[in-house]
Amino acid sequence: MTANRPARKGQGAAAADIPNDPQELVEDIKQTRAQVGETVEALTAKLDPKTQLRQTKERMKERISATTGEVTSKVTGKAGTVGQQLRGTAAKAARGADEQRVQLAVVAGVAVLLMGAWITWVVRRR
Repeated sequence: MTANRPARKGQGAAAADIPNDPQELVEDIKQTRAQVGETVEALTAKLDPKTQLRQTKERMKERISATTGEVTSKVTGKAGTVGQQLRGTAAKAARGADEQRVQLAVVAGVAVLLMGAWITWVVRRR
């Protein structure tokens, strides 16, 4: 019946796609109802404030988690670099202290020799 009629204005290609078989028409209607139901559910979810808040909360959690991971990574990297610098500085200070101990020991040794020479000179002079 409808396959021989031209499509009316406003119906477009959809009118030409209507099946002739009643069973096919029933299946087509079921499929269309399912698609409309899914579309209504999607629109309802988009317009539902609780759903929107939940989705926003989840997005924010993901962003915070990602940012926390980045910051932790940067801080860990900087801490490692600072730790290496501190170890290097401590090693330099230790080497410097060792060098100063050697110099101090030499000066102390010379002082002891000079005191011994002076004491010897004073004792012989008497």
